[in-house]
Amino acid sequence: MATIGTFDGVHRGHRALLSQLVADARMRGLAPTVVTFATHPRRAISPGEAPPMLMSVRQRADAIMSAGVEDVVMLPFNDRLRMMSAREFMVMLHRDYAVDALLMGFNNAFGHDRPCGLDAYRAIGRETGVEVVGAQELTSDGCPRICSSQARAFLQQARPEEAAQVLGAPYRIRGRVVHGKELGRTIGFPTANILPLDPECLIPAKGVYAASVTLPDGSVHPAMLNIGHRPSVDSPNAPVSIEAHILDFSGDIYGSTVDVDFLRYMRPERKFPSLDALRRQLQEDAGAVRGIFHLNN
Repeated sequence: MATIGTFDGVHRGHRALLSQLVADARMRGLAPTVVTFATHPRRAISPGEAPPMLMSVRQRADAIMSAGVEDVVMLPFNDRLRMMSAREFMVMLHRDYAVDALLMGFNNAFGHDRPCGLDAYRAIGRETGVEVVGAQELTSDGCPRICSSQARAFLQQARPEEAAQVLGAPYRIRGRVVHGKELGRTIGFPTANILPLDPECLIPAKGVYAASVTLPDGSVHPAMLNIGHRPSVDSPNAPVSIEAHILDFSGDIYGSTVDVDFLRYMRPERKFPSLDALRRQLQEDAGAVRGIFHLNN
């Protein structure tokens, strides 16, 4: 039994759908399967309008599998797939991937002809040997609208806590620690310069954040993180960087892959008149992060 979607972010709505998929598939004695796409469909249809991604392909697959799904079919969203009708797509799923039942998410649609409503898909399913089941709608219980675009909007507005409500967990970037100018260590605040592994990933709004950094050994550390152009020490035209000062940590992690979770927005990035003024602000930021994590100074 399968369900279809991009599943970017694997947010709370996705997880509710996956939970129903797993339960319904087991009831029918079928393997719960997710059919998704290696790239966002909009990247093939209108590349200039394609949104940044909340998760890499690997992160999406891992998150989907962690929900109890047994198989993830990752399709390339190319012109051939884009021009398939709903019937052709369902035939392909039944023939090539042994899909006998299909769980349709709320307001979900596929096929270039985009049939209108669940009954239309059920009729196509009867013709192609695929049972089509409608998913239950997830109510938001007073939380923000649960969809990937809402999570992106919150992150682009420097609202990570609200994004976490949609996603069901803090927004995470996976990246490699690379060498930078290493000016932070000269004022007592060495930073890990983080280069996202996925060039299509969403970078939240510029500013200073309280974050947590997970190292390769699995240890989790509080950090203050800056996204921006570093106007106090660099040119205003410098590329945007992601720098994390990991509190009470002095190990060498250059070349390592780390996970950064965005927890709270603290302040906008700004230019300071001197390195001493910058140092004083960083000390204040570090104290605020310690307060968030309930750490002693």
